Amino acid sequence: MEQNAREDAAGLVEWLAQDYGRELVHFITRRVRTTSDAQDLAQETYVRLIRLQRKDLIREPRSYLYRVALNVLFDYAAQRKAELTALRWLGNTGDSEQVIEDDVETGELRRRLEAVIQELSPKCQAVLILHRQAGMTYEEIARRLEISANMVKKYLAKGLKHCRGRLREWR
Repeated sequence: MEQNAREDAAGLVEWLAQDYGRELVHFITRRVRTTSDAQDLAQETYVRLIRLQRKDLIREPRSYLYRVALNVLFDYAAQRKAELTALRWLGNTGDSEQVIEDDVETGELRRRLEAVIQELSPKCQAVLILHRQAGMTYEEIARRLEISANMVKKYLAKGLKHCRGRLREWR
């Protein structure tokens, strides 16, 4: 049983890599510094897809691929920020306590925001992340997710309203 699941997972990832591999690397390249980083992050995206337990629940593989890629990019950005903060902290002994305090607050806000975003539907999550993090236009998002630009606006409004309301509750 587990062997069949692994073969199905490999088949799904192989199909996604074949059909969308170049497009995915291009998408990631626009958001990182080098093509080699983009290729590494695309590889990490495929690894995460292979590790999924219930691939049979994926209804829109292409959209899911990009959602996973955005998560990988988010983790990459957070790691780079942490590395830069560590370098800044090591080189700056005067206000190191403030740097650490700022980073703790930023990390907590990020965790809260991630939890709030997880409460949204997958489409709403994708629209919010593609618009806010990736900086894509309504039309680009509509093409990527195969929905209308009008639906992009509705999902974005719903997602932002939800996030603002939930974050206000935590203050």
